[in-house]
Amino acid sequence: MLLYRFAKMLLAILLKIFYRIEVKGGEYLPPKGPVICVANHASLVDPIVMGCSLKRSVNFLAKEELFRIPVLNWILKTLGVIPVKRGAGDRGALKSALKVLEDKKVLGLFPEGTRYRDNTLHPLRPGAAMLALQTGACILPMLISGTYRMRFLSFPKIKVAIGPPFTLSAGGERKERIRAGTQEIYAHLAALSRQGEGMPAARQGSV
Repeated sequence: MLLYRFAKMLLAILLKIFYRIEVKGGEYLPPKGPVICVANHASLVDPIVMGCSLKRSVNFLAKEELFRIPVLNWILKTLGVIPVKRGAGDRGALKSALKVLEDKKVLGLFPEGTRYRDNTLHPLRPGAAMLALQTGACILPMLISGTYRMRFLSFPKIKVAIGPPFTLSAGGERKERIRAGTQEIYAHLAALSRQGEGMPAARQGSV
């Protein structure tokens, strides 16, 4: 859509000028089909970084409270952001996320569930694995470094490492498949931590 493309172009320019953003592995994004892009989460800027790092449009989930702000509410809806009720099961958000993947689009998720500013990859929640197993969507792992150091009037260099897409095995009991799939996603993200200096480190015993 026109608004998304304009916002992406403008934000990409700002990220390049002020944060010298560097993206490696952008060619791994499949040109079509359903994709779940998963990344670590350290800053409110991370969705912007993810969206500007991928050639295809990305749909995100965002906390419902943001949609209560009049102007922001319109912008988020126009950009295809999906509201989520935190701390409770939200069938509406799940249904919307499934619709994104059924329409063969890209869904952006931060499966750690909250922001961590210690430059460490924390254990993941099972939502990404559950969606991937239910839809057959491939998973695109991404690590973002530098945003954890962002402060007012500070402009750290941002690096993005993207790995090859993969799919989860569909065999076995559902809970075990989700558990194993979540571990596999973590392992792929952890592998990206060795891509360069300053990348988030995996927690010992989590892989």
